Amino acid sequence: MHDAMMRLSRKKFFFLIVLACVFIIYPFQNTAKGETALDTHQTLTALVSSRTKWLLTAPVEKGFSTTKTTLLAFTMDGDFHPITFKKTGGVFHANVQDHPTPSDLAANVPPTQLPDGSFVGAGKSGMFINVDTIERRWSFVWPSIRPSILSKPAVLDRDDVAMVGVDGSILLFQKKEDKWLQTQLIEAKTARVLPDAVLTAADLDGDGRKELIVPAVPSKRDRGGVLGDDIEPTEIHAYRFNQKSLQFMAKYTAGKNGVFETIGTLASDLDKDGKQEILVTKNDSDSGAAHLVLGMRGKKLTLRARSDATGSGNRWAHLLGAFNIDGSAAKVLAVETPHLSGFLLALRLSGKRLRERARIAGVTTHSVGSRNLWEFALLRRKGVVEVVMQEIGRQHLSGLALFGNRWHFRWSRPIPSPVRSNILTADFNQDTKDDIAFIDQTGLVHVYLSK
Repeated sequence: MHDAMMRLSRKKFFFLIVLACVFIIYPFQNTAKGETALDTHQTLTALVSSRTKWLLTAPVEKGFSTTKTTLLAFTMDGDFHPITFKKTGGVFHANVQDHPTPSDLAANVPPTQLPDGSFVGAGKSGMFINVDTIERRWSFVWPSIRPSILSKPAVLDRDDVAMVGVDGSILLFQKKEDKWLQTQLIEAKTARVLPDAVLTAADLDGDGRKELIVPAVPSKRDRGGVLGDDIEPTEIHAYRFNQKSLQFMAKYTAGKNGVFETIGTLASDLDKDGKQEILVTKNDSDSGAAHLVLGMRGKKLTLRARSDATGSGNRWAHLLGAFNIDGSAAKVLAVETPHLSGFLLALRLSGKRLRERARIAGVTTHSVGSRNLWEFALLRRKGVVEVVMQEIGRQHLSGLALFGNRWHFRWSRPIPSPVRSNILTADFNQDTKDDIAFIDQTGLVHVYLSK
């Protein structure tokens, strides 16, 4: 009996030692390559409206380089408010301009930006709308089907835009002789697109022209409701665009028990062969979520690579995209279970596998039930690319960098209220350095401006 008690005591002792290491050594390792405070940036706030929803950028003037940008706050009323910055006494001050550019654009998703810096999207009254905030010009089209205000359009070419109709159809709009027109309708019974789809443009065959990628054939197989409802796509469709019209090209299905637990796909040329691959997350009740790499092989959209699954069903993972963050090959980034432990993953393409290179716990990029998939950004600072996102608890904003096979927290700042908008990085004050902006739950715009 005495020996058994001694063995139990030893086990408890070793358990406490391990626990101490986790709480003492692990946080130190996470900040070993960082300064813990964002001392390179000044904190500013700007009160635009309690209804401020998204942050965008636009060129300062027509013909200017896109590196010279103006920060725009977009409200639920459809107004674009420019925010400018002026340095006085060695300190920057934010100024919200008095005369916003109004529009009828819905604010359920961020409007899509065209190459000329203007924005397109669905109007609350059922129109296709193009807004030029630089010259304060508006264009409208009454389409044959109302565009879905929950869907984000895709730009196929300079003046060619695809949108989703409220019934799941596909609408093509083109600018001809300086006038926008609806030029094609693919009916809902054929297209069967997810009504709240985020559309993607990708060059799948390397011919220099973009194809349209849509999540289609909605189903209620998965009742998680992470993205606002329990309706998820079961197929990914690709359409070829020949500058005049869209034509069905190929599809990839999730299988009998699977769904694509997303409202949109992502695109990247991971293997550098001149053809973009499609990134999407598949979920099923047996194995959980796995990230897939899809590509064209002949006339078929096929599986090129996949990650290991989470190992249990109904555990959502937020796929962020593929980025060059450490000077080597592009990494696919994802946040696994962002509503629980929040693991940030870096994955690398290796043959037919997306292999995990690094992971770290304690971050989030999403709120349950939200369709906001943009609560993160990349920040270039001090020669390092940092991934900016909230920590679990949504009380701190942090920057993480990948060194070798490990993530490190480079800095962390408390925020008074959780993020409700996209997180945006760009050069807002034209000093060639990246700045950060986001909107909190009260509608207050926060800007971390480089000093």
